[in-house]
Amino acid sequence: GIDSLVGGYIDIILDILRDKEYEIDKISIHEYMFFVSAIGTESNFNINTDKAVELIKEYRNLTPTQRKSVIETLKVELKPKNYSGSKKNKRDFHNWHNKIAQVYYLLNQTVYFEVRGEQLVLKGGQNSFSEAATRLDRSLNEKYQYFVKQESVKTLGFELHHVVPLAWSENIHHFKMLDKWENMVYIDAFSHAKITQNKNRNVVLEVVKDDITLTDHSDNEVYLKHQKNILYKPANKNTMKKYNFELLNILE
Repeated sequence: GIDSLVGGYIDIILDILRDKEYEIDKISIHEYMFFVSAIGTESNFNINTDKAVELIKEYRNLTPTQRKSVIETLKVELKPKNYSGSKKNKRDFHNWHNKIAQVYYLLNQTVYFEVRGEQLVLKGGQNSFSEAATRLDRSLNEKYQYFVKQESVKTLGFELHHVVPLAWSENIHHFKMLDKWENMVYIDAFSHAKITQNKNRNVVLEVVKDDITLTDHSDNEVYLKHQKNILYKPANKNTMKKYNFELLNILE
């Protein structure tokens, strides 16, 4: 679907726009280019969601003139003829902007987002995903529930991830089923990046003693060692596995 065409980023964008703690309700094309598109990438500039949000806020603190100066500088720096490094890392600003404009066009076709000018926002209206109840569900309830039920605390370098992506939902009912703590894992940024690079296909949750594996249907596995790669309460492992099995049966 569209999620794989946009690199598996729908869940990341939903996370940024729906989480009240982030206080971000729109993302400009340039903010997406510079920061969001760097989340979990295989490039040298690889950041996590928290860092991307921090950088977006710093970018917004610049004056309009300073922001324009950043963009103009990058336009000059990112002309292929001005780049002396390897061809693989060559980036053309104009092509990059066009690529993200295409991503915005695709995101505008989804049930989650709409594009207003150069800004990406949550789609409004009745039964939309931006309704206060749905938004608060994630921000205050299920996210909070994960830490309570799993007896975990917020830890630097770890990120909350939906095993079966929110992007799989076709309606509000599915969305709420996916947005439950039982469908979440709190994992290290490196493991999260591997899943993002595989376009969020690692949806099958299995248990190996107290460790968890997330695999896709081609046996591409991300192994999550308890306490090292995943923070959770092992007593919940069978609940999580059962919920994962039920979700996949309903949605696949």
